[in-house]
Amino acid sequence: MAQARTFENNVEAFEFACEHLDASLKDGKPVPGIVLATQGRMCSVKIANREDKTIPTGTLNELLARTDLSYVCFSAMLDSKVTHVEPGDLVLYTTMPELAAAGKETIAGTVVAKVNPHYSGKTGWQRHAEPVDATPAEQAPAGEAPQQNPS
Repeated sequence: MAQARTFENNVEAFEFACEHLDASLKDGKPVPGIVLATQGRMCSVKIANREDKTIPTGTLNELLARTDLSYVCFSAMLDSKVTHVEPGDLVLYTTMPELAAAGKETIAGTVVAKVNPHYSGKTGWQRHAEPVDATPAEQAPAGEAPQQNPS
């Protein structure tokens, strides 16, 4: 699937990931997730998977009190490159390969990137703040300012 897709919102992108992408956390590979709640540099993330595509809602305490949640990591730390996330943000989540191999991928993990609802089979999820369709002609060479069109 090399064709790029842009989704209307993060929920559509998450559902697409659940249905069509490999969301295995083995080997430390990041997979899509959606932020449920935040607290400082930690957040709760619903991890994309084929078995349960639902996105629970509620405060962190309400989510923690539920016993029916699966594929939710309540202890996802933000990577140093991720400055801020909010509930509803689409992110890339990973866990230690040892936890994934033991079937405990939701115990602890890391949000390695905030992404936009834009997916390409060649490049994956578009990282937040990257231009969607930048062509090389639109990008300035290193150390030079972009040229502006005269008006």
